[in-house]
Amino acid sequence: MAPDAAYIGRPFHSAEPYLATRTDIRAFAEAVCDPNPVYRDPAAARALGYADIIAPPTFVVTVAGMVTRTLLEDPGFGFETTQAIHHSQRVIPRRPIVAGDQLSTTSVLERLERVGGYHRLTLRSEVRDEEGGDVCTVVTVVLGP
Repeated sequence: MAPDAAYIGRPFHSAEPYLATRTDIRAFAEAVCDPNPVYRDPAAARALGYADIIAPPTFVVTVAGMVTRTLLEDPGFGFETTQAIHHSQRVIPRRPIVAGDQLSTTSVLERLERVGGYHRLTLRSEVRDEEGGDVCTVVTVVLGP
């Protein structure tokens, strides 16, 4: 079954805001082996003008990924996720994520095309803070049968 092109442009939203915690940010920094103290030490982050520790730029992928997964796994969409391949991802930051941020994501399937025997999906996710301010855009490309 081919993915349904009617999903192009249909927004998918986070079910509830994601709270960026110190614990999650520190664990992510550890997982990506980034020793920068602004990701762990509130005093180091405050010295740079932030209210608390900040997240590494790619931390936002975990937040946006929750919503893109909802889109990709929607039974009506018809995309086979068990054989999907992550092709690429681009993160376009507007401001750092700070511990305590409540983040909401809207993801949209921008393009669906057939390339080399695969379906290539381009998804755009906009991540915003609790006041509606732009935090980041994540553009993800996935390949699947």
